[in-house]
Amino acid sequence: MSGLFCVFTASAQNIHVKTFGDRGAQPLVFLHGGPGGAAIDFELTTAEKLSDRGFFVITYDRRGEGRSDDPEAKFTFEQTLADLSEIYRTYGLKKAALLGHSFGGVVATRFASEYPDKVSHLVLAGTPVSMQHTFKTILSTVQAKAEAKRDSATLSQINFVKKQDTASVFYSSGSFMLAMQNGIYTAANPSQEAVKLMETFMQHPDTKTYMENLAKTNYRNMYAPTMGFINNEQYTTIDLTSDLQQLQGPELYGIYGKDDGLFDTEQIAMIRNLVKKPGSFLYLDDCSHSVFIDRQEAFINALVTWLK
Repeated sequence: MSGLFCVFTASAQNIHVKTFGDRGAQPLVFLHGGPGGAAIDFELTTAEKLSDRGFFVITYDRRGEGRSDDPEAKFTFEQTLADLSEIYRTYGLKKAALLGHSFGGVVATRFASEYPDKVSHLVLAGTPVSMQHTFKTILSTVQAKAEAKRDSATLSQINFVKKQDTASVFYSSGSFMLAMQNGIYTAANPSQEAVKLMETFMQHPDTKTYMENLAKTNYRNMYAPTMGFINNEQYTTIDLTSDLQQLQGPELYGIYGKDDGLFDTEQIAMIRNLVKKPGSFLYLDDCSHSVFIDRQEAFINALVTWLK
């Protein structure tokens, strides 16, 4: 059973929210990546399957991102955490598990640090703990690929990005553009199940509608969030190490893909050390950034083991 609702916040703006499963089941809130992303990929591929395993799954698009259009969005953690608190209030959640994918894990960590009594479990899925380390990893990985192919055009692009201020949008956007252009987000040997799941997602009518709207009308939703979080929260220099070291109350878990080019072995080792409880960290073969698609069965089984 699923439902689509709009949560009205204090500023009377809509937050696109969708729920899956029995409202009386164990609550699990999914926080999507970005800034500038949406929860639609998780909604259409994984949310219902998790609800079938006994969770009340809540997905939403952050204010000013995806389908939560708001031209007055501030793109601050203060407003972002207030919106998440409003979702708690709307659904009567005293405590919930937070599942943060990529930048969503940054938001989830900030919420868990601010409101530890409201979070039972914190799951980081492909979440960069150090943004600066992630950018350096992308550039290093892409450079190695370009050198092997003797790709002078890509090498020139890398050199240009490296010359930028590492705290600037030019450095971050340049790094992420190189990642997308060079297969950093793609598993080297995806399973047939993963390929089929992605094809089904891309062919879904809701996906096509979302992509059409994004191309036509949501220019702001693609770029304003990144610029907002860079200007307001120094997004490019975010480091969650101290937040996670000092986290008290919520149980911490991590799930990452070995083909995810955002992370090198050094950063993975550091994240493993932060996730201290034995069996609480999963590092998946044949898996890149979209962990819930590339290795969906292992992903869901891990959540059930950890959270139930």
